[in-house]
Amino acid sequence: MEFENQDIRCSIFLDTDAVIRKTVAKINEAQNLKEKQYYAQDILLEAETLLSCPSYKAENPDCPSCNSILRRYIKEYKHLDKDKIKIK
Repeated sequence: MEFENQDIRCSIFLDTDAVIRKTVAKINEAQNLKEKQYYAQDILLEAETLLSCPSYKAENPDCPSCNSILRRYIKEYKHLDKDKIKIK
């Protein structure tokens, strides 16, 4: 699943989102569940890490938008992860 980045200009988000999108493509190409789970863990880790961004500023419209997109990634891919990273 792809999420619209809503014109977020944050370089931290853009870098993370690029990694996540590449990983989503790998999930879509994966031949078995174990491989999909492996890649899903990467997505969840990237998303969880950025949710704890030290540069977060609520008054910057990019930050809440970024968080919203990351939470949607987690919601979409958490069923593939055995460890079930929890959303804060």
